Amino acid sequence: MTTDFRSYHAGELAVQARAGVGGNGLAAGDMYRPAMPLGVQHFLSAQQLAVLSTQDADGRVWASMRSGPPGFLRALDPVTVEIGGYSHPEDPLMENLAQPALAGMLVIQLAARQRIRLNGTARARPGGKIVLTTQQVYGNCPQYIQARAVIGDRAATAASAQVGSRLDARWRRWVEEADTLFIATSHPEAGADASHRGGNPGFVRVEDESRLLFPDYSGNRMFNSLGNLAANPRAGLLLPDFQSGAALQLSGRAQILWDDPRMAQFAGAQRLLAFDVERVIELPQATRLRFDFQSYSPNLP
Repeated sequence: MTTDFRSYHAGELAVQARAGVGGNGLAAGDMYRPAMPLGVQHFLSAQQLAVLSTQDADGRVWASMRSGPPGFLRALDPVTVEIGGYSHPEDPLMENLAQPALAGMLVIQLAARQRIRLNGTARARPGGKIVLTTQQVYGNCPQYIQARAVIGDRAATAASAQVGSRLDARWRRWVEEADTLFIATSHPEAGADASHRGGNPGFVRVEDESRLLFPDYSGNRMFNSLGNLAANPRAGLLLPDFQSGAALQLSGRAQILWDDPRMAQFAGAQRLLAFDVERVIELPQATRLRFDFQSYSPNLP
């Protein structure tokens, strides 16, 4: 079956309908582009931070951070992006892309609250680079992005990752103090997607050592992440510690909670997401960039 990447898939349409958006798909053909306009190509060349969504050999979905100096993202042509830069060697990213695979990439400039999403297929190349061929290119609004400026680089370290299957007390505190997370989802035919979520510290609630709860606020009404989850509950979360450069990677399964009474405890929430943790990786140096906090998003409830 040939997938039409200029249309919403059944999961997205079902979530849009449940959310009361309507059945016209929000003019998907006007939102998605298969290629990168020159403005997007120029934007990529100036950025230093990206998050990718991939799947491992067991079907687990992971959100991975990739970063570098301006120019680490380079458009080779309107549908091809070369991704250089750095990710922790124990991040599953490069192994997941040892063969051509579905991948989604969010390129984000935290300081200006700007982001672009590029979804398609990707493969790791010799020399540690990745090449992504785009099938969907589109922008997102600046809502809920906590502004941070890149102020320099960190010295490289050789610290190893720590792994687990449940959240210990330190990891639970990490999650509870987060104001930013990235969510990776994947549809078996329509592809992978990486998206951003932000809130005041504490917007992600730890229910127990294996379950998280966080709000879904009003957004672009495309419901790419939620639409993918309607078709495939496997998901990955990435919670950066911008102060240290570390990140917590979680892989598990997510569920949309439409009418949960706990929604009243999250100001502005349109619905909730429950995430059940199956794998944990703590990356001690997920990025070598140094960030300086600027301000919380003015769009937060």
